[in-house]
Order: sequence, then structure tokens, then C-alpha cells
Amino acid sequence: MPRYFFHIREGESLSRDTEGQELADGAAARREAVSTGRELLGEKLLHGGELDGRIIEIANEKGEVLDRVSSNDVLFKDGKFRIYADDITQSAPVNTPRE
Repeated sequence: MPRYFFHIREGESLSRDTEGQELADGAAARREAVSTGRELLGEKLLHGGELDGRIIEIANEKGEVLDRVSSNDVLFKDGKFRIYADDITQSAPVNTPRE
């Protein structure tokens, strides 16, 4: 299986992924980058900071950047807010009257 690396770029700063991850293909690598982007946006929402400043660069073992995932890619799809099937808030309890 190919190994993909997920480098985080914020402006001119680049944090390199030195371990990488073995994944089936580029589509699986993009899904992983979007998932990582969700986590990073969640941290920024909780702790503050610019939401639209990070880009995840997906690179192969040769160091070639194959794809990029931005905050917009994480938040939007086809011009609409994305919906994630694994949204844990859907299983959160709602206000139910106590007896």
C-alpha cells in the first residue's frame, strides 16, 4: 500500500508529517485529510484563532504534493455546508422532560 504524508501549512510555515500513513489510494488519503481538517477546525473553534489559514498538503513518498485540502474543502461541498454522517451530535441527548 502506498504511504501518504499530511503536511500542515499555515501561511509561510510548514509542519511536515515525517511518519505518514499507509492508505489504499489518493481518495482514501483525501478523506483522511478532510478528517484531520475537521479536528484542526474544531481545535480552532474551541481555543480561538483564524479558521481559514490552514492547508493540508497530501504528499507521496517521493515528496510530491498530490492534493491540498483547505478549510473550505472541510466546511463546504458543491457550495453548501457539508454534512458528515458520523456527526456525534446527532446521538446527543435532547431536552427531554423529567418525570
